[in-house]
Amino acid sequence: MFGWFKKQTSPKPLRLMAQSAEDVVPIAALIQDAALRGVGLHYDPKARHFMLRMNRFCHEQASSVPLRAPCVLQIHSVLKVRSRGIDLKRRVQALSVLTMEAAPREDGAYELLLTFAGPQGNQLCLEVECLDILLMDLAAPHRAQSKPDHNIED
Repeated sequence: MFGWFKKQTSPKPLRLMAQSAEDVVPIAALIQDAALRGVGLHYDPKARHFMLRMNRFCHEQASSVPLRAPCVLQIHSVLKVRSRGIDLKRRVQALSVLTMEAAPREDGAYELLLTFAGPQGNQLCLEVECLDILLMDLAAPHRAQSKPDHNIED
C-alpha cells in the first residue's frame, strides 16, 4: 500500500519464564502495580502449584492511554506458603503487587517473596524447591481506568 500508512498491530501477549534469580527481575518489573482480588490467588499443595490471576499494568507500552492486560503468574515446585497481612481465604480483598524477589536458601531451595501495597506490609512468602515461574498474558491489553500513583505525601 502506501509507504506512510502503517497498520496498527496490537502488541504480542507476553510469555516469560524465570528459572534463576536474575530471570525474576524482569518479571517483577512487569507485574509491578498488577491488580487482583483474593479470588485470583490459588494454591494447590498436592500439585505444588501457586497461581495469581491478575490485571497487570502495561509499563512496557509507550502509549498515552494507560493499559492493563489480564495475565497469570504460575509458580511451580512450591513447598510451603506463608502470608502476612493477606488472608488466602478472603476472596474479595483487593491487592496490588509492589514487587517480587527471589532469595536462595542454603539447601538449594529459594524463597520467593511477593510484596503487596498496604499499611501492614502485606506479603506472600513461597518456599520453592527451584525457580520455575511463568508469566503469561491471557488477552490483549485493554484501557485502564487510571495510572498507578507512587507519589507518597507526608
